[in-house]
Amino acid sequence: MNTAVKVALRVRPLTLQEQISNCSECISYVPNEPQIGIVGSDKSFTFDYVFDEERNQRHVYEECAKELVERFIEGFNVTILAYGQTGSGKTYSMGTGLQYQGNPDPAIVPRAAHAIFQLLDAQMEKDPSMEYQVYVSFLELYNEELIDLLQTQPRVRKDNIQVREDGFGGISWQGVKEQQVTSAQELLDWLQKGSLCRTTAATDMNQTSSRSHAIFSVILKQQRSEDPEPTPEGEEDDAVPVVTPKTPHEKPLKKLASKFHFVDLAGSERLKRTRAVGDRAKEGISINSGLLALGNVISALGDESRKSSHVPYRDSKLTRLLQDSLGGNSATLMLACVSGADADVSETISTLVYANRARNIRNRVVINQDFRDSTNSEIAQLRAEINRLKMENSSFRAMGSGPATELDQRRAAEEMRSLRGEVTRLRDRLKESSSELCDVLAERDTLLVEREVTGDADIEAHPIMMTYHHTVMQLKDRLIAAEDQALELQTLLSQKPSSVFGRRPNGPSRQKAPSPFKRRVEPMTDDDHDADGEHEDQRRKDSSPPRGRTAKRKSRQSSRAVSRFDF
Repeated sequence: MNTAVKVALRVRPLTLQEQISNCSECISYVPNEPQIGIVGSDKSFTFDYVFDEERNQRHVYEECAKELVERFIEGFNVTILAYGQTGSGKTYSMGTGLQYQGNPDPAIVPRAAHAIFQLLDAQMEKDPSMEYQVYVSFLELYNEELIDLLQTQPRVRKDNIQVREDGFGGISWQGVKEQQVTSAQELLDWLQKGSLCRTTAATDMNQTSSRSHAIFSVILKQQRSEDPEPTPEGEEDDAVPVVTPKTPHEKPLKKLASKFHFVDLAGSERLKRTRAVGDRAKEGISINSGLLALGNVISALGDESRKSSHVPYRDSKLTRLLQDSLGGNSATLMLACVSGADADVSETISTLVYANRARNIRNRVVINQDFRDSTNSEIAQLRAEINRLKMENSSFRAMGSGPATELDQRRAAEEMRSLRGEVTRLRDRLKESSSELCDVLAERDTLLVEREVTGDADIEAHPIMMTYHHTVMQLKDRLIAAEDQALELQTLLSQKPSSVFGRRPNGPSRQKAPSPFKRRVEPMTDDDHDADGEHEDQRRKDSSPPRGRTAKRKSRQSSRAVSRFDF
């Protein structure tokens, strides 16, 4: 299903240094609405959640993060992304910093860790067959280099870490250590160990500024039972089920693998304000470069005018790591942290613009069910069923029965009906032609009598009459051929239906049955030859062309008689 990226805005209170500098609030709130405005400007922004300076960590977690933990247990990928300028409270809200461990008001990560194991224990009570394993990993992107913060050997921290894309478009990290944990406290202990290795330094804007992007991931692999899908109405009882329980009381199992990414981005900063030099300046340039690539990705995905443009995921390792979280398979929450001081109004507006644009990003979220470890017995059962059906089909074809032969019989019956219709049509046309031919012969005899009376001997046969006689002979021949073909097809069908389409038995050839329409030819005698000669002379005399006024009248009568025929 497609879900939009949710955006929560959190405004931190003014620091002591800002109060000393007489900074004032630059953000105004709309009561009971998740909308804010910029003081002294007509700009306003609307988000899914808005937390002002008086809202504590518990409100932030329960309103926007608790729901994501439940979806993570259901098998969905989840991402919480903290974005904002340096010193705006991102690490404080996420709880990934070492200085925030043991805080009486825990942040998102400690609360989520305890909630994950509580929900898993509750699921175990409902489903005794459920099994699960929880793993954690901690990555740092420092100066465009990936570092594994859970590796105990510093030499291998930067080696063999690669970002890969699987066949389904998902992103995976190879070479990253995944440490298994069994409790929430053990999970937080590994988070603390990784935070000790994270790069931090002091600047003029933040005494404990994060100099790298950090991604703390929780991987859940679980196996739970599921109710079999109900059989649709009207489906036959002998249908082969895809999943069959081994015993009547055992339910089929499904395997889920989901990930929960807690992303703590380094804050954007301006060198003239942080006054960073040397390595701090290089770190700031690298941080801004990664955030710029992230902003381009957000613009390409969230800007309506650039929907069809290319999404530059490969411009930075940061955007490559977050490819699933932005536009991929993940339920994502973007926590935009800003400062309410008027001295930071330009950075605040920039953060608000990108956060508002991120609300237009739509992710394709699906449950991550693992089908690779499905039972081999089900696959073997389906393959055996396919082989059995193939063998039955082959035997039916060989025996001349079954679905294939029934199809041949239907085709033969259709061809038989077509031939019978052709024979009937030819019979009707031949009958009509014979009737018309009798009329013409009668008129011809009348003309012959008139010729004998008038004494005109030069009467020729009309060309239309000759063509008509030729057509009648062709119709007789076609009728005879159609009857022979129908008789042959009926004989083949009486033997075996499948032999009609290519498998004829190698037997002796069958003689054609005589047709009642075929004239019997007998040998001619000498007397017949003499009679034939006399008839030929008489025909020549009859064929002589007519002359005079009487001949023209007879020609017109013959034309009128022939015009009634349909050739």
